[in-house]
Formats: sequence, C-alpha cells, structure tokens
Amino acid sequence: MGRSLVGSGYNSALFAVIQHADLATQEKYFPLIKQSVDEGESRASELAMMQDRILMRQGKDQIYGSQIVFDNSGAQVFYPIEDEKNVNIRRAKVGMQPIEEYAKYFGIDYKLTISPER
Repeated sequence: MGRSLVGSGYNSALFAVIQHADLATQEKYFPLIKQSVDEGESRASELAMMQDRILMRQGKDQIYGSQIVFDNSGAQVFYPIEDEKNVNIRRAKVGMQPIEEYAKYFGIDYKLTISPER
C-alpha cells in the first residue's frame, strides 16, 4: 500500500474499501496502513479514521472523533471520545480539522463538552 506503489487515487480508494470492510479485514490491514503512514506513503488522517472505526466496532471509545452514530432520537452524534478535552490536539497531529468544523459536515452543532466521569 502506498502512493508510490499504486498512485494517490488508488491509494485513497484502497483505504476506502478497507475502511468500510468488516472488522476482521480492518484489523488485518491496519498494521500495513500504519506502516504506509510511517513511510510517508499514506495519510495519517486516514489511519486515524480507521483506528476510530476499529475501536468503535470493538465497543471502545474513539480517539480522534471521526465516527458519527445516530442517537435514540435519530440525531447524528459523535460516538464517545476518549479524553475528549484533548481531541483537537490529537486531530491536529494527524492533519485533521478541529472537531467543531468536522461536525458541521454532518449538521451537528458541536460544542466540546466534558462529562464529569471522563
């Protein structure tokens, strides 16, 4: 995997296929995508999105706040985020926009909130 091997467009398409595959496939290819990111061949933001998706499917809190779900009323909300108060710091490190801006794409008026138990 990597831009120099398959080109930028195909690399993004390959990521999208794996990102939307089942959990076993994501877990299988995650180390290869990580290696590709480490070698500068793939985007860190894509790896972050896949990591969040895997964590969500494992029933764990996400790290980068990239995963949106529907709540009981049918509204789109962020799946729980680990250490939410520092999410924008982590997002910036991997080239992602602030979570407040990302939320707008989904029609979410997001304000960083910290629950007492987190």
